[in-house]
Amino acid sequence: MVDKEVPLIKAKKTMEKDVILDPRGFFVIEVDVKGIRVEYYSNVYRNKRIVSGRLEKVFTETKADALSDSIAQHVPHLRPEHYLYIGRELQNAQLAFEQKKKYVQGGC
Repeated sequence: MVDKEVPLIKAKKTMEKDVILDPRGFFVIEVDVKGIRVEYYSNVYRNKRIVSGRLEKVFTETKADALSDSIAQHVPHLRPEHYLYIGRELQNAQLAFEQKKKYVQGGC
């Protein structure tokens, strides 16, 4: 087998100003003493601009992996980077829940 050269990519975070909003919707994540609550909103547009959202689904659990799997199953066709963002945020939410700390959802 012949080895081929593969590119080495230095990872970098996307600047918030460069983030493309998901045309399908957005999520609000909250943590309380019972667990993690994730609300999914579809975007409401006016003049081709997102002006608000309509609550479509609510997910509850205490584990990020279960929430991630359920969101992927029940909210299809999001931008791939949106799923990655949700996964990161759910890990942070689970850690805050387990450590009984305050959770504040991060930006893009």
